[in-house]
Amino acid sequence: MKNYKIVVLLSLLVLMCAIGLSAQTRERVRFTRGTHGANVRGTVRGYAYRDYVVGAVAGQTMDLRLTASNASTVITVFLPNGDNLDGASETTEFNGELPGKGDYVIRVLMMRSAARRKASVSNFTLAIGIR
Repeated sequence: MKNYKIVVLLSLLVLMCAIGLSAQTRERVRFTRGTHGANVRGTVRGYAYRDYVVGAVAGQTMDLRLTASNASTVITVFLPNGDNLDGASETTEFNGELPGKGDYVIRVLMMRSAARRKASVSNFTLAIGIR
């Protein structure tokens, strides 16, 4: 009986972790041939976030503009090594030179004050440009 309870508790723990992980999404952004940018649309709810991955090389300029239905929706950009990109944390706009080559992750999320409210949701459009 004791082993049965342990198995049930571990199963519930694994299920809860899987539900939390499935709330997050990651999508690679590809630009149409001959263009330098793309617009992506999405929705974030509560503490969930959406990640957009773009490849770039050192010296290129990244230009980001976020418009959202909830004013507490922001972006944070992560370097290929996982660190935050200077000047691109919890903002709605960014324009700057990229320091290295690799995949940059642009995370769209709601700030904690808005995310913790019941039924918090934000529809957004993110303009991404790299030159």
